[in-house]
Amino acid sequence: MAKIIFFQAHPDDLEHKCGHLIHYLTNRSKKDNIIKIASITKGEFGLPGSKYDEFKGELLAKIRIKELYKAESIHGIPPKNIDFFGYVDGFVTFNKNFIMRIVEYLKEEKPDIIIAPEAIYSWYHHMDHINTGRALYYIIYKKLIDSTPILYFYTSLHPNFFFGFKKKDIKTLTYKLIACHKTQQWLLRYTMLPYRPFSKFAARKLPGWNYAEPYRRVYFNKKNLHRNKPPLIVRIFTHFFSTLPWTKAKYPQDLLLGLKEKREKNNIIK
Repeated sequence: MAKIIFFQAHPDDLEHKCGHLIHYLTNRSKKDNIIKIASITKGEFGLPGSKYDEFKGELLAKIRIKELYKAESIHGIPPKNIDFFGYVDGFVTFNKNFIMRIVEYLKEEKPDIIIAPEAIYSWYHHMDHINTGRALYYIIYKKLIDSTPILYFYTSLHPNFFFGFKKKDIKTLTYKLIACHKTQQWLLRYTMLPYRPFSKFAARKLPGWNYAEPYRRVYFNKKNLHRNKPPLIVRIFTHFFSTLPWTKAKYPQDLLLGLKEKREKNNIIK
């Protein structure tokens, strides 16, 4: 039995990145695993443009929490196994306060395995995602907790672990999970377009499977550190994707000014 925590920056992040692995662990694995979801934000500003300003904030946060509960119920994960950190959507900053908040959480939960968004070699360079992954890597690397949980990254350009699934599972699971997040259909309908080709490409090194979810296991043991180093092509693509204008939260201007002032007061770790 293992305790596994899936970290996400926003309530809909895991559905087409880790959905099949989560479903296997909760419904098909012979081991009685404990699965928890840790959501850094509630996605309270995840609607495009000023025309949706009246819905943003607490109202949208409540809706997105319910959407996440509905999606995770498909896996059999109850609300009590879903934790929210309360950070502001679009303003997840890599700083001391953020790191220590996660340290406290990990000390309490004591996970065996952590699965989080890729911190470095990512094709989805949204800073909420990147900083979530960076914090978890930093905590384990700097030994800020007593244990050394196994760390996997999703959305990685340098995967070394693949979880296979069947073509029919896309219709019977992936699209059901996505459909739960009704407020995010404006974005998900686009992110789902490359889903099949990406999943098919990921399975090329997985005999017997046509589709797969890719993950990168991060190594901390000195003997395996060389396995973390990516080839030149990965570094090139990492730079390319980091320059793309990824969709970011849209804020009412008065709130945006207040959030910027608050962010500037944070002591960012160099």
